Amino acid sequence: MSKTRSVLSFFLIISFITISNSVVYSQNNGGENLIDEIVVTSQKRANAIAAQDLPVSVTAINEELIIRSDSLDLTDVGRMVPNATLHPSATFAGTPNFLIRGIGVSGTTRSLDPTVGIIVDGVYLGFPVGANLDMFDRESVEILRGPQGTLIGRNVTGGAIVVRSKRPSGNFGAKIDATIGDYNRKDFSASIEGPFSDKVSGKIAFMTRDRDGYWKDNNGGTMVPTAGAIARGYDETGTGDSGTKPDVDLTIIKPMLLIEPNENLDITFIAEFLTDKSGTANSRNFVNNDALRRTQLFGYTPPEDRYEINHNLMGGNDLEIETYVGEFNLRTDTGILTGIASYRELTYDSSTDFDGSPITLFHFPDNHEEQEQQTFELRYAGSNSENIDYVVGISYFDQEMFVGERRDFGVVDIAGVTELQHDSIGIFAELDYMITDRTKLTFGARWTEENKEVIFNAIGSCEKDFSSCSGPSSGLFRNGTYDDTTPKFAITHALNDDVNIYASYTQGFRSGSFDARARTIDSFLNSQPGPEEVTSIELGLKSTLNDGRIMFNLAVFQADYDDIQKLALEDCVVDINTCPSGRIQRLINAAEATIEGIEIETKINITDQFSIEGSLGYTDASFDKFEGFDADGVPGYDPVTDPAAAKALKFERVPELTYNIMANYYQPLASGAELDFRVSYSYTDDFTNNATMTKAIITESFGLLDASVSYTFAQSNLKLTLFGKNITDEDYHDFALDNVLTSLTWGGVPDTYGLRLSYSFE
Repeated sequence: MSKTRSVLSFFLIISFITISNSVVYSQNNGGENLIDEIVVTSQKRANAIAAQDLPVSVTAINEELIIRSDSLDLTDVGRMVPNATLHPSATFAGTPNFLIRGIGVSGTTRSLDPTVGIIVDGVYLGFPVGANLDMFDRESVEILRGPQGTLIGRNVTGGAIVVRSKRPSGNFGAKIDATIGDYNRKDFSASIEGPFSDKVSGKIAFMTRDRDGYWKDNNGGTMVPTAGAIARGYDETGTGDSGTKPDVDLTIIKPMLLIEPNENLDITFIAEFLTDKSGTANSRNFVNNDALRRTQLFGYTPPEDRYEINHNLMGGNDLEIETYVGEFNLRTDTGILTGIASYRELTYDSSTDFDGSPITLFHFPDNHEEQEQQTFELRYAGSNSENIDYVVGISYFDQEMFVGERRDFGVVDIAGVTELQHDSIGIFAELDYMITDRTKLTFGARWTEENKEVIFNAIGSCEKDFSSCSGPSSGLFRNGTYDDTTPKFAITHALNDDVNIYASYTQGFRSGSFDARARTIDSFLNSQPGPEEVTSIELGLKSTLNDGRIMFNLAVFQADYDDIQKLALEDCVVDINTCPSGRIQRLINAAEATIEGIEIETKINITDQFSIEGSLGYTDASFDKFEGFDADGVPGYDPVTDPAAAKALKFERVPELTYNIMANYYQPLASGAELDFRVSYSYTDDFTNNATMTKAIITESFGLLDASVSYTFAQSNLKLTLFGKNITDEDYHDFALDNVLTSLTWGGVPDTYGLRLSYSFE
């Protein structure tokens, strides 16, 4: 805690010095090295809005920074954003856990909606699998912090991540990018675009990414799919040429078409085809001295090298996603009518050695998942006068999911199936009113209604290939309807042309749910929590100082988090024989919490050639109440119900402090060539992987140092970049688990290096 306060104090002092000495920079730099204005699209307005003018905490990252930082996915992008902890995986590879300002989901229960919304090209992604998006061919990423229910929509109580693909420009152009690196990394991407006529143009982008794994499997695990998996065409993946895991084998094809019948209408079609046959998330067993684990009983001791494993199941993934998006924009005298329709289809097969040992204690040898979703949004953004801007709209979301899970405990091999149907409709409006030349009021609200149906077949009630299910714990049905109205109020005041202050009040909700991993009939039938609700108050300052050379933003927030959906112990109500202790674990609205924090973002263009930027996030997330919490995770123990005990619990996977510092230096050469240097350091405070702060699975604090140098050839668009990530080889892990069967960690990425060659022409 003392270290956190010291770092926070340091950032605040630096911020004060930055503002206080702004004139110095102004006098020394001649008015040329200006910070680029960043325009955001997430607010859905008719006119472009600069991020600095919004009463919203938002970090907007453009294509240049994505490329310069070698950000491969959203996890990499998140390290540049305060209070955004975007974990790449939970218990399954390809299933990330994203948390913003302490609010998120830790786990992979598919019936639980995410609390951080992922929106790609205007389309909300309802399924967490594949949501750690690759940054190939992305124009921008906007990360909005705090509830965003008014404009973004459903289940965005923590925040939203808005991703936009690079659209066709209507002009001829092409780009080629090739990367080689250690672990036999080979990346290649290319795009070409151009006009077909004066009204129609197109673009196609393509990429492949291939890399061996970071971890060596000493045991030489094998992959033996079930008959059902083979029938589905499950590709045996994850072995890698070098016998390491998890390897990477990713392909994306993205065609686009732009039609402009006249100057008032544009129609865009986007398709994306993704195939990911990478290896599974690495699970490494470790010795827990606090308890005797079954792995030690069988005489197994994990290797000392943190990148060595001994698996008897070489797991893998087989992920395929097809996405189709159509968008039109019709301009009128007073605004823009926009319509977006989409269809997304996903299939996912996976296999994981969950115990992390050469013994079959706990395997997920065959999981099969399917999702189909359709979305539609129609909105009108306009202006009634110079003082009023508004947006009104309606949205629809529908999805169907199939989740089949097979578990192998060595002596027993069982399977279960969950099917979920979900539809949602929302009506929203938001209005900006300039009451004076410097003061703006923002009012907004969204009404949402959701309908959910679930068919549950408990683990152990189905055939291993998911072909059929039978028995008293199969075919169980539940449904629910949830509706809510989430308002937003904000006021923004310009102190002068360079400094804005704002205050906002927002609400968000996550709809009710079911426990798709219930262990008993009782648990499923009585696990139907209602919606979560978040009320957030935020005060902020946004400034662009020294004639545009310094950007400094500050936000302070408090969120009241009610009816949190958590597993807790309750009295049995169906059959006492199913829970002899008299209590059973259910998913209920178990907790309340208060979350407070601070966010700082700054950028300083010191000279035309040298700039520094940084961000800091501080989150204090504590429970005010936690009903029925089992303090040590063993059913039958007395649950924690009093507020004092609840406050001792911690939010899972939420670091108290995160910060990032990046320096860039540009040097033109006499030959006409250019040199670019970049170095960045991102820090993540320690965090627990369960509420009780079990010592064995606490992720210790870590810092990642990255650096790169680029050479752009004279009179050319040819660039050569040498880069390194985690160059100090920091030891860290993204996820950890401690249970009766085993103690596991999912390791972080070691130091890696590469060389990238890129060329573009118009």
